Amino acid sequence: MALEYERERTFAGLAGDYALSLVPIVRWLPKYTLSKARNDFIAGLTVGLMVVPQALAYASIAGLDEQYGLYSAFMGCFVYVFLGTAKDITLGPTAIMSLLTASNSDQVDGKTVPAHAIFLTFMAGVIQLGMGLLRLGFIVDFISYPVISGFTSAAAITIGFGQVKHLFGLRGVRRPFTQCVYDTFRKLNHTIVPDLLLGFVCIVALYLLKTTTSKPSW
Repeated sequence: MALEYERERTFAGLAGDYALSLVPIVRWLPKYTLSKARNDFIAGLTVGLMVVPQALAYASIAGLDEQYGLYSAFMGCFVYVFLGTAKDITLGPTAIMSLLTASNSDQVDGKTVPAHAIFLTFMAGVIQLGMGLLRLGFIVDFISYPVISGFTSAAAITIGFGQVKHLFGLRGVRRPFTQCVYDTFRKLNHTIVPDLLLGFVCIVALYLLKTTTSKPSW
């Protein structure tokens, strides 16, 4: 009898610990202080100012209107408040995620259909939620480094060249990579000079800011 009671209590304890691990906010919120809230506010404001232009760029890569980039940049952070386990990271869209969204959704006049992108995001979220509940994160360890490196390198080339049309102010450039390369070189004679000058000035300014700004000692 005592052994059966101990077994039930152990199972109940394990089930309770598992339930609490799914919602970590229950553990740390009672210990939250005003000083931590002030620091989090400053950190959130700083990250938010950086995320806005980044989210606009990711929306462009995904072929969506700008507001969808802002939605994806902030909604993940709101959900992570309740489900997150690390205080030092921020969630949001990435360049590769945006590229995959564009390549796996139907296009109309060079723009991604929003409904398809939303459904794709929902299904990806359901799959990740299921993997999280089943503790299947170890599967990622089976993906070899050369595969990840090759994939990210190819994505960087695709995304980087895809921005050349904006730098030169070209119009009517198709999204698939091979067609993008062909259209870009074919339409170089239609370059908008003010766009090109502004782009180069911004690139030089960013490079100078990166090289001349002193890094913090910490």
